[in-house]
Amino acid sequence: MKRILWFVIGTLVGVYVVTRLKKRAQALAPEGLQQSAEKLASAIRHFGDEVRAGMEEREVELRDALGIDETADRSQRAQREDYR
Repeated sequence: MKRILWFVIGTLVGVYVVTRLKKRAQALAPEGLQQSAEKLASAIRHFGDEVRAGMEEREVELRDALGIDETADRSQRAQREDYR
């Protein structure tokens, strides 16, 4: 009975190890690396978008707090862009 128990345990461990190794091999294959890179690029883009949105929101808050007129600022920006 003991031998059967150890045989079953060994078989289960073997199956588990083989499936883990297959998943690891697929992750390290070119397709898996490409998917990982795409996920990372997407996360970086999302982070950048969130930062820009936060910056714009904070700029509006600061303009309101300081009483800066948006239209005057736009005309100054347009003059600077024309200068370039």
